[in-house]
Amino acid sequence: MRINSQQKRIIAALFTGLLTLLLNTQPVNAHTKLISASPSAGSTLEIWPTQIILEFDEELQNLGPEKANFLVVNNAVGDQVSETDEVINGNKLIVTLSSNEVKGPVLVFYHVVSTDGHPVEGEYKFTYGVDQVTAEGVTDTEEKKFPMTIYLASAVFIVSGLFFSIYSYRRRNQG
Repeated sequence: MRINSQQKRIIAALFTGLLTLLLNTQPVNAHTKLISASPSAGSTLEIWPTQIILEFDEELQNLGPEKANFLVVNNAVGDQVSETDEVINGNKLIVTLSSNEVKGPVLVFYHVVSTDGHPVEGEYKFTYGVDQVTAEGVTDTEEKKFPMTIYLASAVFIVSGLFFSIYSYRRRNQG
């Protein structure tokens, strides 16, 4: 099968356009990140707080009665000490804490949905009571980012498969 000059130009134009599109795409940081917390991660408090305030770098999405955004706080023995009255105020998530007499590490777990619709969750710890043992094995989580080369390799694989399919289809129909 011979490819005429018009077909060569079409294939070259498609390939050039696709290559230009791939090279001009910018990496997207689509997920919101926790930028501050009160009480802060790793802090030690002598007085039990009445609320937790988490601030994110993007506004949070309020889905009405659905619990898309929530914050759960557990004391050192694993009892939940957070109420279910989460309030979204722009990029802040606020929850009231019930009274707590148990001293030790406190785990704060959050699940939020930013306005772009991506859910993000994470956790951190602080300590209630001076000279208390901190929780072992609890670390601040950070989302993994894929390098741009994975996206480029995937695109090249898909484009190669597309061109091979077109070539095979045309060759079979001419024969």
